[in-house]
Amino acid sequence: MPISTAGGTPAVHGEFTRAPWGVVFDVDGTMVDNHAWHQAGWIELGRRRGLPIDADYYRDHIHSKDNGVILENMRKNFGLPELGQDVADEKEAIYRELYRPVLKPMDGLMDFLEQLRLQRIPCAVASNAPEPNARMILEALAIEDLFAAVITPGPTLPGKPEPDIFLAAAAALNLAPSRCVVFEDSYSGFLAAGAAGMPCVAILHGASTVSLPYAARTQAQHRDFTTVHLPELLEALGL
Repeated sequence: MPISTAGGTPAVHGEFTRAPWGVVFDVDGTMVDNHAWHQAGWIELGRRRGLPIDADYYRDHIHSKDNGVILENMRKNFGLPELGQDVADEKEAIYRELYRPVLKPMDGLMDFLEQLRLQRIPCAVASNAPEPNARMILEALAIEDLFAAVITPGPTLPGKPEPDIFLAAAAALNLAPSRCVVFEDSYSGFLAAGAAGMPCVAILHGASTVSLPYAARTQAQHRDFTTVHLPELLEALGL
């Protein structure tokens, strides 16, 4: 069973202690193209709660942020200091209800994961999403056992753009950060990977216009996983 870490110290997955390198995956927008359903979830939450959340507010104050930051922004922007975690929990339940029936992997993801499995390359997840959301994706795609750890933000583990969850993923794989390749789609993830000292591959299919300038700074860019192949990846990243 993969390690589950939300704000704690990750354990080491001993099977991979001698691996030369590893992979750390973001989930939302990277493994699946689900940003539209997150936006729809927040807008529906706003409708139910009487909060002025629309597509513009989502783009400017919600997209690619973890729920702690989102709630802090909402308290300030809406003048509602009493907004609590129940607001975020309700939104995530709405999102899972909307997205679960249509969930599918990003093009090429499953083939790429099979390449990694055959080469015994260790993998971890590091996502700003709440752990139940990340677990839903992994379980629905039947790939949970391919990941040694699932790292999400918590009270003592800030989310992206801080590097902490990426560093926790590298620790869980027992690898130096420089030996962990990050796959990301968002500006917060690109910034976090850079701060962690990890080479980063941008997946652009669902990337927002805000994220694209940051994607240009990554070590490689692909629309999806159909053009990601291990030999070329390793050569490009010097691994």
